[in-house]
Amino acid sequence: MKETKKILILLSLFCFADLSSQDVIIKDFIVEKGDTILISEIPTVDVLSFKDQKERRRYYILKRKVLKVYPYAIYTKEKLEEIEKELDSISRKRKKKKHTKKVSKFLKEELGEELKKLTRTEGNILVKLIYRETKISTYKLLKQYRGSVNAFFWQTMAKIYDNNLKQEYDPVNNREDMLIEHIIIGAKLEGDL
Repeated sequence: MKETKKILILLSLFCFADLSSQDVIIKDFIVEKGDTILISEIPTVDVLSFKDQKERRRYYILKRKVLKVYPYAIYTKEKLEEIEKELDSISRKRKKKKHTKKVSKFLKEELGEELKKLTRTEGNILVKLIYRETKISTYKLLKQYRGSVNAFFWQTMAKIYDNNLKQEYDPVNNREDMLIEHIIIGAKLEGDL
């Protein structure tokens, strides 16, 4: 009997010691009609439903493509911010134009081969993601930095390949854009991006 009391006392000391080392978290609560209600933020959970297995497969193909081209959209956003800062420091219009041509040549050499390897749908997704990140269509970016003729030429080329540089990203009204947004948010939460 004395042995069991000693064991129980030792166990309770270990439990007490373990509890005392833990941090105590105090949450907000309210008492309403004798019930205690805990006030806490609950993360939202998005539920995707698919009509059939074919749509589910298309989603995973879209996910693979979005994760492939999203870094290019981020790179574009960062490069645009860098270019804007550089152009702000240049006072003459002629020097600004010369600088944008130099940057354009550099980007063509750096990313040209990689971007040529994109499929049509990946290119289409990239155009949408650039709009998502910069809030400016790819056509307007080309027009702003390379001129109207250049933008018109690339828009015509894009149309030949079933793309549109003027398209915008609209996750509210476009199901594919909604799925893209879901993929990006999920990838950021999972640490894939």
